[in-house]
Amino acid sequence: MRRMPGFVLLFVGALSVSGCGDSIAELNRLAAVGSVNEEAPVKMQLQIEIAASPSKVWAILADAPSWPNWQKNIESVTVAGPIAKGTRFTWKTGGTTIESQVQLFEPERRLSWTGRALTAKAVHVWELQPEEGDRTLLTMKESMDGPLMARLYPSAKLAEAGTEWLAALKQTAEARSQREPH
Repeated sequence: MRRMPGFVLLFVGALSVSGCGDSIAELNRLAAVGSVNEEAPVKMQLQIEIAASPSKVWAILADAPSWPNWQKNIESVTVAGPIAKGTRFTWKTGGTTIESQVQLFEPERRLSWTGRALTAKAVHVWELQPEEGDRTLLTMKESMDGPLMARLYPSAKLAEAGTEWLAALKQTAEARSQREPH
């Protein structure tokens, strides 16, 4: 039996790693029903209660071009037109450009998108639940996979970034809710 040269084995190994994780088509299917990839090496789920109605929270969340105004870690968002199912948008955070597409758009209820950056693939899901007293329970779920994702961007780091995003959204929604009661 002939032995393969080391560089061929290395090349074949690199090809197999670059294909790890679910395909973007499978992630799109998950996102379309408000699910993340539970098998992904990096994932998180967070909740926060916001003293603002789901309509006020939704208005801020669905206005992607305004994200950099209230979420300091987002550098820019480019989208042609309003966010809706199928809308593609590009955004930049931490120096990384992310190409995303909205997969689920249920106003004042659920929003999800898939995204790709370098070798990473992600699903991001937002769920808004009305609470008594014109409040919103907001759930954020995200999964990420791709070569070495667990080492490069572990779940704890993703949860930290998600916590910052939720806190900024809460602060913005509550401030607007106080200025514009109904």
